[in-house]
Amino acid sequence: MRWDVTIDMPAEILTFIDGFIDAFITWDLLIFFARKGGETVTLAQVSQILGRADKDVAVPLKKLTELKLLAVQKRVDGEITFRLNPESADLPAFKSFAAFNDQQENRLKILSYLLQKKVR
Repeated sequence: MRWDVTIDMPAEILTFIDGFIDAFITWDLLIFFARKGGETVTLAQVSQILGRADKDVAVPLKKLTELKLLAVQKRVDGEITFRLNPESADLPAFKSFAAFNDQQENRLKILSYLLQKKVR
């Protein structure tokens, strides 16, 4: 559901936000994976780098995997890893979103939009 707000952002960015971000941790994860590119990481690595508890990161990671933006793999040692899914239909929109986040003014627009949506 798109909110009636007067924040000037491209429609593609708003659509991506509405489809993927339901919590600030999800925004953190999206930026994290934008910076990691195709690198694979474990839940523990993501949690440590973001300074969050594993339990706080696990649910949004699962959601991003279910949305097929992230791919999940099981290593030989049994550890689960995550990476951007190069076959995701949403990858172009994700890349636009990540580029949009490069400017502080745009991050403030996203923050304002998410606060108006009452995202926490």
